[in-house]
Amino acid sequence: MLKIVDARPFIWLLVCALGVAACGKSTEEPESVSPLTDTSGLLRYVPADTPYVFGTVAPPSDEFMDWVEPRVDRLLAAYSELLRIAVSETQAGDGEDSEAAQQTGAVVDELRSLMSLEGLREAGVTRDSTAILYGNGLLPVLRVTLSDASLFDDAISRIEAKAGEQLAVAEVDGTPYRYVEDEGIRVVIATIGDALVLTVAPMSLDDAALAKLLGLTLPVQSIADSGELREIANEYGYRHEYVGLVDTIRLADTFIDEPEGLDALLLDVMGYDAGTLDDVCKAELRSLAQIAPRVVAGYEEVSAETIRSTTVIELRDDIAAEFAGFVAAVPGLGRSYDGLFSLGMSINAEAIRSFFDTHVAALRENPWECEHLAEFQNGLYAASDRALAQPVPPVLYDFHGFLAVVEDMQGFDLGRKQPPESIDASFLLAIDNAQGLLAMGQVMIPQLAEMTIEPDGKAHRFDLPQAESGVESAWIALTDSAIAVSVSEDAETVLPALLQAEGATPPPFMSMGLDGARYYTLLAEAMREDDDDEMSEEMRKAVSDVITVGAEFYERLQIDVAFTERGIEIDTDMSLAD
Repeated sequence: MLKIVDARPFIWLLVCALGVAACGKSTEEPESVSPLTDTSGLLRYVPADTPYVFGTVAPPSDEFMDWVEPRVDRLLAAYSELLRIAVSETQAGDGEDSEAAQQTGAVVDELRSLMSLEGLREAGVTRDSTAILYGNGLLPVLRVTLSDASLFDDAISRIEAKAGEQLAVAEVDGTPYRYVEDEGIRVVIATIGDALVLTVAPMSLDDAALAKLLGLTLPVQSIADSGELREIANEYGYRHEYVGLVDTIRLADTFIDEPEGLDALLLDVMGYDAGTLDDVCKAELRSLAQIAPRVVAGYEEVSAETIRSTTVIELRDDIAAEFAGFVAAVPGLGRSYDGLFSLGMSINAEAIRSFFDTHVAALRENPWECEHLAEFQNGLYAASDRALAQPVPPVLYDFHGFLAVVEDMQGFDLGRKQPPESIDASFLLAIDNAQGLLAMGQVMIPQLAEMTIEPDGKAHRFDLPQAESGVESAWIALTDSAIAVSVSEDAETVLPALLQAEGATPPPFMSMGLDGARYYTLLAEAMREDDDDEMSEEMRKAVSDVITVGAEFYERLQIDVAFTERGIEIDTDMSLAD
């Protein structure tokens, strides 16, 4: 069965359109009225010391919503059909009796009625809905603004009626809420004011703590009051409508210090006892948390043409400086290409090995004393010993990365495992001793052995052994520090240009680009043709239809991972479809 289906980009767009993810209105507002410091908005419910927070704090622009809504509607319809088939096949396999099957079918039909823009609007979720997911301590809380809270309550009531039973109901501070309990944990569903509130809490939570969790009691200081998110947005150039944050140090402190309030109840249910940590353990664990103190995320542009975002795993300054040396210059790496697909990476193996050896040696000199770190520490020692016993081949230190660019493929059938009938692609290998690598190739490929190829970047044509792909010849070129091969019709000009191309600055550790429409179309066709008996033909068609809608979302996707003075930066650039 076909298993490689990367639907994340267009699923993100679906979530965005429902108002529960990161997309911002195209406006420029003075700092004094930034949505990130608006103490009357959703952020007033988020404690200033929250360990994590993500969300949309202002509606997306009308321009973006006009673009995304028709596509989301088609995607929801495709998912609705997929749900119908999945439930139907599950019932058939379980031999569910007709009465139970009818009841299940009725519930599923009610759920499917929500899987459209119209259905969502009828439940109170509109294009103006905003949402935020945050931690009140460790406990997660999701708040979604609604056009009318009674519409959502009515939708839940209809589902309950079709199921033939109602969710349990309780009340706190005069506010009713629905809930489901299991193994000491209560999942709470409430409509409070103009918002839907979903959270998870220990059953032992008292009314005062639950009121705090649901936002009936506001935090003494909110993250809007502190201005932390605005500072992050300004530092990283993010739009103020969305900024995400995970504070590693706050998360660590929750487990290191004696827990209080909501966390105390949760960790008690989990059976965790912070009293097992002595002062030495606490200090060492805090030191480890400070290596990567925060993860921040945000969007630099959200429009009907482009979505650009950056996620940064912040690293301690000295560690970030060492990581910056892990990459190497690879010609053309990090550029955006117009073809079907591009993938490349760079690596400085010597720097990585030096980093590992230096830090393990320092650890041997001054080992951790915390017993809870002993297993991890011993694992590092063992890995170091294995590395020393098996020295890295010198050729690996010469290797600095690669870049593959696939302009086009014809006749490729992934579902039937049929290789392409024709392909237009180039591959570059960055290596110090390119001529030595060529010499090895000449030993294995007689056609190359007859050729004299200088490291001048000029392309030379050579014949290939007969292959199933039907490619009869290729071109090769090299410099002192790179070798490139191409089966492109324009290889004679493509190869010299590729070898001379400037890479991005700083050099990315990894870079990937793809044609979104072509990618999802290929996956959809492969899913339809897949002959694996694990999935029925009807199910394969339904999954294929979901993937096909993905081709309508974006033209190109570019993802680059780089090591900078700030840490590990993941840049994503989506060019949206017309």
